[in-house]
Amino acid sequence: MRLAAFMVIVAIPSVAASGFVSMEEGARATGMGGAFVAVADDASTVFWNPAGGTMLDGLELTGMRTRLFGVSGLTEDCFAIGYGRGSSLAGGFGWSRSAIEDIYNENAFVISIAKGFADGRLSFGSALRIYRISAPGYDYYNDPAFRSSDTGYGADLGVIYKVPKWSVALVWRNIGEPELSLLSTTETPDPIYSEIRIGGTYVFREVMLISGEIRRVREAPGYYDGKTSFHLGTEIWFFNAFALRAGVNRDRATAGLGLRVDRLTIDAAIISERRPGNKYRLSLSLD
Repeated sequence: MRLAAFMVIVAIPSVAASGFVSMEEGARATGMGGAFVAVADDASTVFWNPAGGTMLDGLELTGMRTRLFGVSGLTEDCFAIGYGRGSSLAGGFGWSRSAIEDIYNENAFVISIAKGFADGRLSFGSALRIYRISAPGYDYYNDPAFRSSDTGYGADLGVIYKVPKWSVALVWRNIGEPELSLLSTTETPDPIYSEIRIGGTYVFREVMLISGEIRRVREAPGYYDGKTSFHLGTEIWFFNAFALRAGVNRDRATAGLGLRVDRLTIDAAIISERRPGNKYRLSLSLD
């Protein structure tokens, strides 16, 4: 089982070495193709755009569970809490985790703060990112160069301008490019590369949200098609109770559903991976 698990990690880069780059938190954002930096209006904004905290209406909570590629014990989870009131100071905390049970895991902790201006239309935000990797299952191999865990630190800066019909946003992620490695003999560990994301949204006839995003990473993982990627998504709400979502995430198709009952929202999404298979995500949010 241990050997099979490590083969999965090696074969699926988005789960292991580059998981911090590829994980996208929240079923709502996933269903919209990951085009979310200019949406940024729920608790998951702590991961996407720290400036979006001022778009929250009070205290909000969200959590996500992901089933990855049909592999038993291979999961992605996240939790976020945020508080905002227009131009007032806003803040949030988020935790995300990619793991294969008892073998390998990646944890990211994000703490954000934001302030609004121009009656809440313009917001600036920053976030501290703490990355931690560990592989308890590797102790089985008694490698003297192995260390059980490693920690790195980065930062995000974000800005968003939002009015009722449209919004624009800019985020600079992973400033400082933290480096993590589980082998003490590694002389040049790969950093978590910094990335610029620019996005915009438009509300069509008050029911359809259209969102687009361009991302440019300083150095792209080998399994990416290039340093620049384009993301497009849409969300349609019916009677403020049921939502349909669809999107394009690089060259992958996404789809999602949302159901709102009073203060509780349930979101589900699927993202089609070309090689390993599909990801299925479920989120619960309370506002």
